[in-house]
Amino acid sequence: MEVHFNINWNKTGLYDEGSRDLRISWINRGGLPREGEEINISKFIDGDYRADELFIHDHKEVNVFEWIENTTGWEIEKVKWDHENGVIFLHVLVGEKEG
Repeated sequence: MEVHFNINWNKTGLYDEGSRDLRISWINRGGLPREGEEINISKFIDGDYRADELFIHDHKEVNVFEWIENTTGWEIEKVKWDHENGVIFLHVLVGEKEG
């Protein structure tokens, strides 16, 4: 099964707001994502960071995915089943956890 992630984050003093879409095959990954669950998005990105997802903090380059994971965390906000051309897939909206 394919899972479509839409990941969103807000602007802070260190980085601008942004979003990223991922499509991931969910075979052998365990249970499907559910609303309200925490999720480690940086593991799914696996080092594939775009320039606008990187920033400098304390003279070191950091990516927004690991930064949010290590500060507030990521949370699944909405899950929606869908299908196209006979293929079933899952849309998942992910955002920063509320403080």
